[in-house]
Amino acid sequence: GASSGAASTSGVASLPPSRLFKLLPDGRTVHREPSSPTGGMAAVAAALAQINLQAYAAAFDAEGYDDIAFLRGLDPAERAD
Repeated sequence: GASSGAASTSGVASLPPSRLFKLLPDGRTVHREPSSPTGGMAAVAAALAQINLQAYAAAFDAEGYDDIAFLRGLDPAERAD
């Protein structure tokens, strides 16, 4: 007989849990609550969204840039790096 088993996903890498978003039971994603006094990653994501750069929030999170006060304190030369 023919096998009708479920497709295997063992070759697909799963993404690590996001520090920025959480998945709701209905499939929607929402921002997590800020975890630091400076707003955490949610504050960084909000600031990026204000300047239409929200697509880079995950990259900021992955690189550990989750402190909006630190980011705002960078001078232009440091931000260019």
